[in-house]
Amino acid sequence: MTPRAKSSDMKRIIISLLLAASFGMLHAQEWRDENRYHDPFDIIFGPTVGVAASNMTEYDGSYKFSPVFGGFIQTYFCNHFGMSFELNYSREGTRDAWANFLTDEELAITNSEGEVIGHRERGPYNYDMDYINMIYKMRYYPTRRLNMFLGFKFGVHINATCTLDGKSTDIKSSLRRRAGHIIGGFGYELDKLNIEGYYCFPISHLRKSGSEAGKRALRDAKENVFMLTVGYRIKLL
Repeated sequence: MTPRAKSSDMKRIIISLLLAASFGMLHAQEWRDENRYHDPFDIIFGPTVGVAASNMTEYDGSYKFSPVFGGFIQTYFCNHFGMSFELNYSREGTRDAWANFLTDEELAITNSEGEVIGHRERGPYNYDMDYINMIYKMRYYPTRRLNMFLGFKFGVHINATCTLDGKSTDIKSSLRRRAGHIIGGFGYELDKLNIEGYYCFPISHLRKSGSEAGKRALRDAKENVFMLTVGYRIKLL
């Protein structure tokens, strides 16, 4: 083969490779456009409603089911990642709970002379704690609509009562002002709806440090919380 023929063959090979690379880049770009999940920095907001199921450790009680409502704002960093912030109200606690951790001595009722004249009941107690929650979520989208998220829930007590035999006692002064949870769950996005379910793992005790009443009544009780919410999606930008 002459040098000129070799040069001609090399040119054809190079041109073929360039055309193939150009076609591949064009096809890849079209694929990305067709399969783009979200445009970066789109801003979505809207109201949320749902239900919270909560229980308290230490106590032998049943889950309390209560409404949740608030609002959210959400954005996206790229095709697969985003974040959101939510502000909502929830009522948490437990119902039909028994304080079986209390000893007979701790339940004893004494007179002025120190004599035992009776015992308090171990239950059933109902705890109702109202929160304003700030919830942060970092999201990963393995598909266009499905996402998995991790984050934090910081709740501020606005009311807290304990009820026994129909008598309610305000216990807000015995509780920490804030309750912290690590959250993890799944979400599914429709055109106008966000559907989410997640578990809130407690990282703080309920009782206030130094509160003797809280220590006697709650020990190291924490709150386990499950939330299921539906949000209505409104595109801002």
